[in-house]
Amino acid sequence: MALSELKTMLKNGTPSCNVFLLYGEEVFLKSHYFKKLTELLMPDTMEELNYFQFSDKTYDLAAVDEAIESLPVFAENKLIVFSDSQIFKPDGRTGATAEYRSYWENRIKDIPENVYLIFNENEIDKRSAIYKYVNKNQMSVEFGYLSESEMINWTMGLFKTLDKKINAEDAKYLVEITDSGMMSVKREAEKLAAFVQDNAVVTRADIDELVTPSIENKIFDMIDALIAKNVSLALIKLNDLFLLKEDANRILGAIIYNVDKLINTKLLYEQGADKNEIMSKLKIAPFQVGKYMRDCGRYSLDELSALLMRCAQTDSYLKSNSMDNNTLLELLLVESAE
Repeated sequence: MALSELKTMLKNGTPSCNVFLLYGEEVFLKSHYFKKLTELLMPDTMEELNYFQFSDKTYDLAAVDEAIESLPVFAENKLIVFSDSQIFKPDGRTGATAEYRSYWENRIKDIPENVYLIFNENEIDKRSAIYKYVNKNQMSVEFGYLSESEMINWTMGLFKTLDKKINAEDAKYLVEITDSGMMSVKREAEKLAAFVQDNAVVTRADIDELVTPSIENKIFDMIDALIAKNVSLALIKLNDLFLLKEDANRILGAIIYNVDKLINTKLLYEQGADKNEIMSKLKIAPFQVGKYMRDCGRYSLDELSALLMRCAQTDSYLKSNSMDNNTLLELLLVESAE
């Protein structure tokens, strides 16, 4: 169901169904609308007896039944919230167990009119039977990343609320060097607004002075140098990460993540996929897709695959603790550039 329908329901102030599923990568938006929805559905009295919360994928199903079946206490309705229940993932290894999924496949179809359920999920699988039922008969809302233009406009608007201005080019730069999502940009914007003090405008120079680029961006720069056979520059970029006290395992994980995304972007692009298809299939933020599409064209699949194999070997060495971890990463860069 589209976000616009949830907005309309919230504006009208009248629930249109009893079960709500909120999910998607954009945590900031999801948190915002979760709060709004909770405020709308919260029992008007005796909250401590009519409001229930269950977290993660293991909880007492008998307690859930009791919460659903018992009548509201001096209130018109009851609200039950589930955080990351994982019942919308049909794989028992990565999601809820078969017992929980079986319970909900039946229970979800039998919710009293005076009971509201909110599922606030980190991940779902749209192939699951429970998702299909909620999506068709109740309300499911996906909070995906904003498009690049939407993110730039939102960032400019955010600075306006902080009584500052930023131009579109610098807003785009801030978005690109910050971790994915609105929450990360908001944190950096608030720091920048305080940093510039009485200055009305936030500039590229202010961003460079205050904002530390995300590890993914630093890894991208290092990979650029690595595949360009510029070992010295690659080692300088790696040393910058060491100075920031970044863990060797996290650095290697980020290298593997970026190389894998480059490989898959290249494969999809060569098959004729457009920007939106690549974004959807690889779960890449819209404002990062262009970077992957641009950079993957600079490398061959053989180069990227060889680097990924060396990363896998280094990962094995890191786990064996046979050598200093930082030294292992330095060797990875040197050997990969040979």
